[in-house]
Amino acid sequence: MILRESFPLKRIWPGTYKRLLLLLAFDCAVAGCYVLLDWHWLSLDALPLAPLGSALAIFLAFRANAAYGRWWEARQLWGQLVNTSRAIARQALTAFDADPQEPRHIKLRDDLVLHQVAFVHALRCHLRRQNPQPELVGLLGFERAEGLRLYGNVPNALTLRQAQLLHQARELGMIDSLRWSALDASLTTLANIQGACERIKNTPLPRQFSTLPRVLIDAYCWLVPLGLVAGLGAVTPVASALISFTLIAIDSASGAIEDPFENTINDTPMTALSRGIELVLREMLDQRRPLPEVAAIDGFVY
Repeated sequence: MILRESFPLKRIWPGTYKRLLLLLAFDCAVAGCYVLLDWHWLSLDALPLAPLGSALAIFLAFRANAAYGRWWEARQLWGQLVNTSRAIARQALTAFDADPQEPRHIKLRDDLVLHQVAFVHALRCHLRRQNPQPELVGLLGFERAEGLRLYGNVPNALTLRQAQLLHQARELGMIDSLRWSALDASLTTLANIQGACERIKNTPLPRQFSTLPRVLIDAYCWLVPLGLVAGLGAVTPVASALISFTLIAIDSASGAIEDPFENTINDTPMTALSRGIELVLREMLDQRRPLPEVAAIDGFVY
């Protein structure tokens, strides 16, 4: 995610420069032929550039709004995950009737909270298609982490383990049916968050919304110098290049944010959020560890 106040243009340039340079060369050729060679037939000043530009802007705005909606929903889901994780830890630490003299009670209660931390890290790795084992071994131990290799969906397996821990707590008399129901509802919330994130991850925007704008932008940008050259003459490349850059940059920005779980600078900062959740939940367990927060690098946080 971008934290800096301004976005450096050098981040846009790699994805746009080939199209822009080709269009600029065409703009210069049109202006040169019109001014130096008197090829006035190149001028198509009757082109309805303004109405075409307005229609294209509406199309681009629709795509940008759809892409931003996916990005913002992803951020809201991870904000909900932060709140739900804190709620589960609070419920486990206060609703369990854990006997301080009974190590099994304390371990079961703490295990539920640590499994919640593991779920957050596993969900992050699941969405980014990364291996969660290094995170899980540090949280759950080698044996329990290895047991999770059998599952294709590790976050879902962790919520199952949390449900099994709740069942054990109920059998031991640590919670009654009412408190068990409240904690189980929190696990259902986790499942809903995971499902919504997977929906965003596995359902891209329809390809028409990425292909058609590119085709229409290219067509419009090739026509712009022909419609401007009669009035601007040698200055046509400047105006045409600015118009082309604006349209191509909007198209590029929309494409950058439409997939918010790809571990790029435009994505949901899941690494920072999951580390923050771990720090808070370990504090609640009085298991403070020297885990540094994920710091922003050059104005970007992942």
